[in-house]
Amino acid sequence: MEASFPRIGIAGAGAIGCTLAARLACSGRAVSLLARGATLEALRRDGVRLTDRQGSHCARVTASDRGAELGAQDLLFLCTKSHDLPALLPSIEPLLGADTLVVPVINGVPWWYFLGERGRFAGQHVEAVDPGGRLAARLAPPQLIGCVAFITVESPAPGVAVTSNPLRMVFGEPDNRPSERLERLRALIEAAGIEARASERIRDALWTKLIANLTSNPLSVISGATLEEVYSSPDLHELVCDLLHEGLLLAAAYGARVELDPPGFLARGAAMGAVRTSMLQDHARGRPLELAAIGDAVLELAARLDIALPRSREIIALARFCSRRGRPR
Repeated sequence: MEASFPRIGIAGAGAIGCTLAARLACSGRAVSLLARGATLEALRRDGVRLTDRQGSHCARVTASDRGAELGAQDLLFLCTKSHDLPALLPSIEPLLGADTLVVPVINGVPWWYFLGERGRFAGQHVEAVDPGGRLAARLAPPQLIGCVAFITVESPAPGVAVTSNPLRMVFGEPDNRPSERLERLRALIEAAGIEARASERIRDALWTKLIANLTSNPLSVISGATLEEVYSSPDLHELVCDLLHEGLLLAAAYGARVELDPPGFLARGAAMGAVRTSMLQDHARGRPLELAAIGDAVLELAARLDIALPRSREIIALARFCSRRGRPR
C-alpha cells in the first residue's frame, strides 16, 4: 500500500458510512461506496450528504452494489450492522486485495476481540458475533486494524447523515503494538475533519463505547427514550446506574482500564441531546437489532468468567421481546 491509501472503500452506506464517505470525499479523497437499493440510487443521483457541526457537505462518490465493479481497495471500512457482516463477506471479497487494510466500524463486541490477545484469553472466540468463526478466519491480523467510533449520527433519508455532536474515532492494532500504518490511518481520518487517536490499548476504548451502548441502546428500545432522556430522566436513573456498574465490573474483569466517573458519564450522555440511538432508529424502521453484539456477546463474555449481570440480562431480554413484537404502532 502507498502511504496515501489511494483506493478507499466503504462497505455500508448507513449513517456512519455516509459520514465517513462525506468527510473523506470532501477532504479530496476518492471514495468508493458499496451500497444498494434506494441508497445506491440516492448516492448516484445526489452524491453523499452530511450535515455536522462544521456545516453542510455534499460530495460525489463512486457507488455500486457490485464489489467487482469497485475492485480491490487499499483501505476498506466496514460500516454495516454487526449482524450483517457474515452475510456481507461474499459481497466484499472483490474489494479485498492481498494488502487491503480492513477497518471495522461497528458497534458492540467485535469478532476480533480476542485476535492478537496473549495470556489466558489467547485463541478464544466470541460465538455471539461470529458463529462458527467465519469472520475471524477471513478477516484477521495482519489485514485488520481495530476501531472504536464515538459518533452519534442519524440518517433521515438514503445517502444522508445528520449530527450535532463531535466526531471521534480511536484506532489500534489488535496486538496493541504501535505501527506505521496505524499512524497513517489516524492522519488520514484527522485530515478529513474527524478527531482521531491511535491507541496501544484499543480494548480500553472499546469497553468505554461498549458501556455506552449497553446503558443506552437496549433501554432506548424499551422506553423510546432519546440519549438525553436515557441519561437524565429520574425514572431511568437507577436502571442506567445498574447497567453502568455491571459494564464497569465486566470491563475490569477483562483487564480494561476504563477512565469513567459515573456522574460525568451521565452528564455527557445527557448532553448528546434528543438523539435516538442507532438501535432505536432500527426498531422504529422495523429492522433487526444489534442485540447479538451489544447484548448477547456481553453476556457471553460474562458467563466465561462466571460474572452475573442480572440487570443487563433483564434489559436485553426486554429489548429482544420488543424487537420480536415489532415496530411501535
